Amino acid sequence: MAHSGFWFGRDVEILFSGWPVNYGHFHLFLALLLVFMLSALAQMYSMTPMTTPKMVPKSIIQHAALHGFRTLITYLVLLCVITFNVGVIITVLLGHVAGYLALTLYIKYYYPAPVASTPVDDVKA
Repeated sequence: MAHSGFWFGRDVEILFSGWPVNYGHFHLFLALLLVFMLSALAQMYSMTPMTTPKMVPKSIIQHAALHGFRTLITYLVLLCVITFNVGVIITVLLGHVAGYLALTLYIKYYYPAPVASTPVDDVKA
């Protein structure tokens, strides 16, 4: 049965008919973990640049494949959200936050911004 409003419960079907409802609590945990990882990955991919300054034809094909993969992940997360299950929506939000934090901390740690230096004015005595 499709819900027309937000609801909270364990009888949720995520992505596939009958999964994880018919398999127990461990499969529900695995399904929520999958939703978390998908949403974190979708957030990380949304923060990466789509193009580079010099794109050769091989690079264009790779970027097109990456764009298709990014779109697939985004649509899978969307399908998880339209279950209207509060637990799934909270998991998606936490995944997006974790993906944002992970990529932001990675960039800050491995690619620190150069410190802007200003020229010192000549001091006249």
